[in-house]
Amino acid sequence: MVEQGTDISGRELPKDKRALERMHLVFYLRVFDGMSSRVVGHIVNISHQGLMLISDAPVSVNEKYRLRMRLPTDISDKEELILSATSRWCKRDENPHFYIAGFQIHNLTKEVSEYIDRLLKNFSFQL
Repeated sequence: MVEQGTDISGRELPKDKRALERMHLVFYLRVFDGMSSRVVGHIVNISHQGLMLISDAPVSVNEKYRLRMRLPTDISDKEELILSATSRWCKRDENPHFYIAGFQIHNLTKEVSEYIDRLLKNFSFQL
């Protein structure tokens, strides 16, 4: 069993070192692994530096991912967004049927940054 403050292998998680506060979205966008149809999880929160997903299964830590998400039609003429990210941690959620995982975004393009801004402006709230 994975406890709060540890990753899925039982190692202690580092303290939160985020420079930017992440904003929570009012709905969970589905996130896929690369160009496959395998769902990695759903976005819980996002910033220009990283994101957190909720998932049915644990996510391997320190793995590089090519994440693909479908965008809401209200903010984009584009169907989906592709991000390069590395998983940094994964732990069991408060609901034991789910896991939450943190990702660091890499090589953020201006276009992707603008779409993240639109998501935050139109679909986010702060806790």
